[in-house]
Amino acid sequence: MKTILSIAMLFMFTNGYAVGWKQVSDNNGITVYKAKIPGSKLVGFRGETSIYASAEKLMHILVDNNHRKDWVDRLKTSTVLETVSPYEYVIYQEFKLPWPLKNRDFVYRGKATRHKDGRVVLVMKSEIHPKAPKTVGVRAELINSKYTITPIGKYKSKLEVEIMSDPKGAIPKWLVNLIQKKWPYKTLMAIKSQVEKTYVKEHPLPPILESKITKK
Repeated sequence: MKTILSIAMLFMFTNGYAVGWKQVSDNNGITVYKAKIPGSKLVGFRGETSIYASAEKLMHILVDNNHRKDWVDRLKTSTVLETVSPYEYVIYQEFKLPWPLKNRDFVYRGKATRHKDGRVVLVMKSEIHPKAPKTVGVRAELINSKYTITPIGKYKSKLEVEIMSDPKGAIPKWLVNLIQKKWPYKTLMAIKSQVEKTYVKEHPLPPILESKITKK
């Protein structure tokens, strides 16, 4: 079951954006939602929870490449290909899968922004990069993945997770649909387990986005 759950975590893929979120579970303070995906037989899932940690600490966990293996399931390799700023980077990751599946790898850009309402949104999408190594098995695609941190006072935050990815391989859709709803819970529990570790520091939040004014 652990192997199946790991596959679902990596390959919760969609052909469009989820609409009409409905709650499906609420355990240990983690709420999971599902939604239909237009043009797809798959069901999308997302999760949210409150964590007794500052937004700065959660930011550190999400962008710290040295400790990703501590909480990202089945992550074998994580290499930063380019650092644009403390809030934007291009990264290469390989995930180890059980036989007979080939390992999957991703090349994606992560960019964090902060909105006027205090939300910090880290968006990750695949891209082609000149420093990317050749694929080790199958080059998968992150269509749209994001983490959203919303401060609740100084020492508490709301954390939301969503993912849309395409494994580019023959992963049975029924298998993903069957157990992918556990992915948000598993991911949020893993992040919660990191907040008290000594490596976690206060990472400065991105500057607030300025509103663009269109001149007439």
